[in-house]
Amino acid sequence: MTVDRHNEAYGLGYTQYAMTLESSPFADVTDDEFRSTHLTEWQNCSATHKSSPQSPLSSLLSNVGTLPESVDWRTKGVITPIKNQGRCGSCWTFSTTGSLEAHTCIHNPDIDCTTWSGLAEQQLLDCASAYDNHGCSGGLPSHAFEYIKDAGGISAEASYAYNASDVGPCTAGAYPVAARVAATHNVTSRDEDGLVAAVAVAGPVSIAFMVSTDLRFYSHGVYDSFSARINGTVCSSGEKDVNHAVVAVGYGETDDADAIPFFIVRNSWSNQWGMEGYFWMKRGENLCGLSDCASFPIVPGAATALNHLEGEKERDGSDQNDASDVSTITAALRKRGVGVSLS
Repeated sequence: MTVDRHNEAYGLGYTQYAMTLESSPFADVTDDEFRSTHLTEWQNCSATHKSSPQSPLSSLLSNVGTLPESVDWRTKGVITPIKNQGRCGSCWTFSTTGSLEAHTCIHNPDIDCTTWSGLAEQQLLDCASAYDNHGCSGGLPSHAFEYIKDAGGISAEASYAYNASDVGPCTAGAYPVAARVAATHNVTSRDEDGLVAAVAVAGPVSIAFMVSTDLRFYSHGVYDSFSARINGTVCSSGEKDVNHAVVAVGYGETDDADAIPFFIVRNSWSNQWGMEGYFWMKRGENLCGLSDCASFPIVPGAATALNHLEGEKERDGSDQNDASDVSTITAALRKRGVGVSLS
């Protein structure tokens, strides 16, 4: 009933995304069951209420000029395969690893990231509770990045396997480090332009937003949180309303007459959900609080490369980047990145 009614509204143009019942992996669960097994408790994104003045990317992001009309990091060979969080509110761990995997791959072209199983979400579940994370009850990527930085790194999933449980114990020291974090960059809360710039210049960004349970039936199109039941948007956009964490891996806009801007978002509900594990989310109005809680890691080697680029700008007497400089920056970061051992 919900899906049929929604798709009728979609056909009439009241909403920009379609639903599916047959192809949804959550067709046989109730709203309450879905909420309890796949979403987190409400999180307070206090870490992003201010910018990151010490981040080596702050200057570049604040001065960047014209950005590309569209960006899709999936086309650059730096995105790992979609994962499945299972029946655990551990989306924050998958948002963390999804972003860190991409940044690790950007800075180490020797990794075949399209087949790499990536980093250990289970380590975050078992070991990051002291950083205001709560296992299967939720957490925040910004806090998880700080844990990884202080812990000296995170193991590979192939070593520290995921089991969708938060009962521990923490065994991080038993496995080699696969990736490290030198610093965390928090995009200022509600600065959606800053979020777009970060995705374009730096790479994929962890974001969190408020999910209404209807999202589990998403099929394709630009998600706008429309509900045919109330003929309007059902999600909220406050910093304390977020209950799900994902990764923005790009952005663009639809190619129809009324072009609709969107983010390309990586989810952690398996590749059987949505558009092979991804969805488009409406951009430009902080929908569901998507820009309330955005952050990404700066991996070792990146800070040196950024300082080098800043020095080049100063020598050239330039304080502004244009669209061509965005690709120059990312190419330079990748070229100068320090390799990360996956053994």
